[in-house]
Amino acid sequence: MVQEEATQHWHALKPDIFGSYLNGTWQSLADMSAWRRYYASGVLKDGRVIICGGEQSGAGEDTNRCEIYDPVADSWTIIPSPPGWDIVGDAACCVLPDGRFMIGALTTTQCAIYDPASNSWSAAASKAIRSNEESWVLLADGTIVTVQCFPPFHAEKYIISSNIWKTEGTPPVTLVNPNMSEIGPAVLLYNGKVIYFGAENSGGHGKTAIYTPPSTPGGTGTWAAGPDIPQIGAQAMVCNDCPCTLMPNGKVLVTTAKYISNSWGSPVNFFEYDPVTNTMHAASNPSNNNTFPYPASPGLYWSRLMLLPTGEVMFSASSNNVQVYVPDGAPQENWRPHIVSATPHNSLFFTQYFSVTGTQVNGLSQANMYGDDCTPSTNYPIARLTNLTTGRVYYQRTYDISSMAVATGTAVQSFRVSAIGLPQGNYHLRIVANGISSNVVTVNVYHINLKPILDVRYKREFELIDPKELVEGDPWDRLQWISDPEVGELKSQIKYLENSVNRLTSMIKAAELPKVGQDLQAKEVKGNGKHEENGKHAKSNGKHAKSDSKHEA
Repeated sequence: MVQEEATQHWHALKPDIFGSYLNGTWQSLADMSAWRRYYASGVLKDGRVIICGGEQSGAGEDTNRCEIYDPVADSWTIIPSPPGWDIVGDAACCVLPDGRFMIGALTTTQCAIYDPASNSWSAAASKAIRSNEESWVLLADGTIVTVQCFPPFHAEKYIISSNIWKTEGTPPVTLVNPNMSEIGPAVLLYNGKVIYFGAENSGGHGKTAIYTPPSTPGGTGTWAAGPDIPQIGAQAMVCNDCPCTLMPNGKVLVTTAKYISNSWGSPVNFFEYDPVTNTMHAASNPSNNNTFPYPASPGLYWSRLMLLPTGEVMFSASSNNVQVYVPDGAPQENWRPHIVSATPHNSLFFTQYFSVTGTQVNGLSQANMYGDDCTPSTNYPIARLTNLTTGRVYYQRTYDISSMAVATGTAVQSFRVSAIGLPQGNYHLRIVANGISSNVVTVNVYHINLKPILDVRYKREFELIDPKELVEGDPWDRLQWISDPEVGELKSQIKYLENSVNRLTSMIKAAELPKVGQDLQAKEVKGNGKHEENGKHAKSNGKHAKSDSKHEA
C-alpha cells in the first residue's frame, strides 16, 4: 500500500500468481480525504490502517486530521482528532501491543492514545521534553525507547503497563544534529538490542549507538558506542531523517547521504550493519538513488523503504522509480514464526476463514523503521497460501490479531486468515512476519457449487429481501450462497476501475491538485516546521514544503 506523492491517491502493489512483487502490478485504491506528507501511521489489530496528522497537507500545515483505511470496504473514514490538539503534524508514534495507537505532541510534552474499539482518544503520561522528530522503538518487554532530539538529548522509556515515562540514560555518542533537531532511524535487532543511527557529523563520521534493554521493564538499560558510519570519498555520511530495514538475514539496510551543514544530502547511499561483527559496510546502490520527485529539491528525507513478505526490500526516493533490494543469506530458525494450528470456519457451502494460532507471528521486531515522518512497521502476520494443484500463490487478509507485541517467545498468539476469494482445493499455509516464513501447514478450502440451483430458484429471493437483513438475521447465510471467488475478483476489479475514474475526474479540476514542483526555490522548507524552542529562527534547509506558515515554540 503506497501513497502517491503530494496527492490523496493510494495504490496497492499486487504480486503475480507466483507471489513475486518484482513482477507484480499496481492497482488504485480509494483516495483519502486530503493529501498529506510526513505523518503518524500504523496497522491496527483488525487489519485496518490508521493515519494521523501531516506536517504538510491539503487540510492545513501540521494538520490534526486523522483517518482510517478499511481494506475490505476500500474506503477511508475520518476519526476524531486528539482532544485539545490543534496540531499533530509528523508526530512520533507506535501501535501498542494491545492494539491502541500512541502519538507524541510536537510543541508540548503531551502524549495521547487512540483506542480503535471505542473510537476515542485518552491522555497518556507526558514525556520529559517534547517528542518532535524522535524515533520510537517498541521493545519485547512492553516498553518504548527513544532518544530526545532537543537538549539535553537523553534517552527516555515509556513503560506501557504503568503509563509512565522514565529517563533511560544518555547515548555515549552524538546522534542528533543539534541545528536541525534531526536523528536517524532506530530498530530492534534479533539479538534483543537496539541500534540508533546518527544524523550529525562528529569527528568526520556519522555515529551509531547500541542500546541493551534491562532485565525488567522498570530497570534502566545500557548504552554503548556502535561502529562509525564509513566515509565515502572522504566525506562524512549521516542518517538525518531517513529509513532503515531489519532484513531476514539479521542485518540492517540503512540509507545515508553526505553530511551538509544545516541541510539534507544526496544522492542516497546504502550501508549494511552486521550485528554479529558489529560493523558497517557499503551496500550496492540502486539506479534510482538520485531520482527524486522534484529535481530542484533532492534530499535524503525523500527515502522510503518497505520490507516485503518475500524478504526483499523495496526502495524509492518518493518518485515513481521503484527498485527492490535482494538480501543474501537466510534467517536463523529460531527467528521464524511457527503455526500451532489452523482451524477452518465454514458456512454451509464454503470456507470463510481460518483461525490460526502460533508463536512469534508478529516477528521479533518492528523491522521496517523511519521515525517521525513515516512509520511503516511490519510487526503483524501475513498469510501466504500456495494452491497444491496449480502452484498459484495467494496473500490473504489477516485480522483480529490477538497482540501487536514483538518477540513474544513461546506465548501463543491468535488471528484469522480470510479464505474469501480462494478457489476450492488444498493449500500450503505459511505465516510471514518481517519477511521470514513459518513452517508449512496443509489446509483445505471447499465450496459447494450451487450456482445452477441459485440461478433458477433463489436469485429472485435475494432480489426481494433486504441484504442487511440476510447478513444480520439469517443463520443460513443465504446471501453468501451466490458469492464465489470469480464474482469477488470481478467486484474487486470494478472497484479499482471506479477509483481510477474518480481519480481522473479530480485531476481535471486543477484547483483540487496541490501545487507541487512550482517555484520550489522560493518555497519555505521542512526545516521551518521543526518547532524550534527558545526563539530560534526557522531554517531554510531545502526540504519540500507547501507554504511559508510554520509553527514555532
